Amino acid sequence: MKRIICHTLCLIFTVLLLIPMLSACGKDKNIYELGEYAITEKEYNYLMGMFKKRALASLGGSLTDDSFETEIGDGHTFGEYFEARYRDGFEQSVMTLLYSQSLFDELGLSLTDEEKSTINATATAIIAYYGNYNEGEFNKLAKDYGFDDEAMRHVYEMQFKENKVRQHLLGIDNENIKESEREEYYQETYLRYKMLIVNTLYKLHTDSSGEVKFVLLDEYEKAERELLSKELRELLVNKNMEYDYILLKDDLNLSFDELWEKYSDDTYYPGGIYGPAHPTEEQLSGSNTLSAAYESKVGEVKVVTAKRYFEGNASLEDGNTTIKPGDYFEYGDVFVKRLELNEGGYDKKANREFFGESFEAGVANAVYYKAILNHADSLPYDIMISDKLAEYTFASVKSNELDYYFFEGDK
Repeated sequence: MKRIICHTLCLIFTVLLLIPMLSACGKDKNIYELGEYAITEKEYNYLMGMFKKRALASLGGSLTDDSFETEIGDGHTFGEYFEARYRDGFEQSVMTLLYSQSLFDELGLSLTDEEKSTINATATAIIAYYGNYNEGEFNKLAKDYGFDDEAMRHVYEMQFKENKVRQHLLGIDNENIKESEREEYYQETYLRYKMLIVNTLYKLHTDSSGEVKFVLLDEYEKAERELLSKELRELLVNKNMEYDYILLKDDLNLSFDELWEKYSDDTYYPGGIYGPAHPTEEQLSGSNTLSAAYESKVGEVKVVTAKRYFEGNASLEDGNTTIKPGDYFEYGDVFVKRLELNEGGYDKKANREFFGESFEAGVANAVYYKAILNHADSLPYDIMISDKLAEYTFASVKSNELDYYFFEGDK
């Protein structure tokens, strides 16, 4: 059985034959078509505009449609960055929505009268809010956003159907998800590593009143920590057993965990740290320790610079160097060891920091997308995509502020 998880959902569709559609008659042409099911241009505009607005809101309230022409460096615009970051995920969500309509019927599901009433009431409320209960007035306003009341209602209906498919497959509270499916997602999505930190800059000191202070190392202490770091590099990274060790001469047979307990200046996370097995460029650039683990084989050790923002309540200073709260600084070396991913790590109390609601949501999405993949493979026809899709970019579609502010609140 083919496997699928969130970050590789695009594999569902790359194996399908994508056939450009002939332009259909009428004003509202289909962008995606799957047998009798379709996503029209107006529906696509609605979905893209809403996706764009939510993504902009998540990046910061000051970003607007006008921001897409702003240059952000290296000759690239914010619009190009946005397109590269979000387009694949958006297209995947649209195609998944379309496949869910077919799966809804295959499963023999139906909308209740109450659900149909909710769909109608929601659309009516938005029309009343923006169009003073007049569909014509609302459509004049919605035209600027590329959709109308009919497209909006149909999107609501499709989203209701997709939600019912998910609930049918996963359960209302994901109670249908098997533990083996959680383990599979965990094994495919996470990596684990441990950090041995040698601080060559400062130490913690507790005074007589019990107050913890950050104190810069003196010249002797600094030289000793730098020697320790050099010897750990020879032992763990270079695996040089012929080196003339001084500090570690009696510790050459100790395991990484034993060296960690004896020498690491930071002994948090004795079981290791869990990170994404398929990190984004932003995640890699934002964490040199994650980057080191990602680039390593299990059991391999790499060394990177230890750096952080100083969050203490007092300054560190020695007459020549001053580090104040909020400063970003380097303070030594981190020896990063890639560990084998332990079974059931997501279910251990000590790892709760790394596995919360986002993990459960990721599992649910993976199980759901796998069902979509299986359904796509079973269909006797392929998805067809209009050549008009190439005309759409996030920069060319207006953010859907109508629905967004109705559901999220006024500006």
